[in-house]
Amino acid sequence: MKFPTLLSLLTLTGLVAAGPPPKPPKPPGTTYLYTVNITGGATYPVGPGPYGNRLVVPILNGTFSGPRLKGTVMPVGGEWGVLDTSHPSQTAFHIDVRQTFKTDDGAYIQVIEGGSSQPDGSAFATMRFDTGSEKYYWMNNIVAFGVLRQLGGGGLTIDCWMFNTPPATAPPGPPA
Repeated sequence: MKFPTLLSLLTLTGLVAAGPPPKPPKPPGTTYLYTVNITGGATYPVGPGPYGNRLVVPILNGTFSGPRLKGTVMPVGGEWGVLDTSHPSQTAFHIDVRQTFKTDDGAYIQVIEGGSSQPDGSAFATMRFDTGSEKYYWMNNIVAFGVLRQLGGGGLTIDCWMFNTPPATAPPGPPA
């Protein structure tokens, strides 16, 4: 047998033995948590640094509301984002936010956000929560993300969801 024929046969055998490519896993589901409307203050340009142009914006106030929680945004947080202009065709704003929620029933929840703007102008963030409240303690252990929208007059809206594990599927084969 000639070498090219043998190589072709081995390659074909390997492809047949491997079978079809595996199906991708099911994506996680999502559950809506809340929408927060934030009013920011004046922007303080820190200036160019090793990571880009840092901009600091204090959070003045805001409100949030969702199926399981609602309340106000305390005036103790801010944005410490970086504008990255190192690639002019891919300018991005990297989000670094800390804010504190006070729920209508008096609990405090620290919200830490990080993310980036996208070339189409949208922006996404991951959310991390920190609270000692027994009622909202479940938030300490979730993975959440937000979709940000700029509003006029220094305002910002973030719609937030948490990820859910997709339902398990039974392996192929006869029923048990």
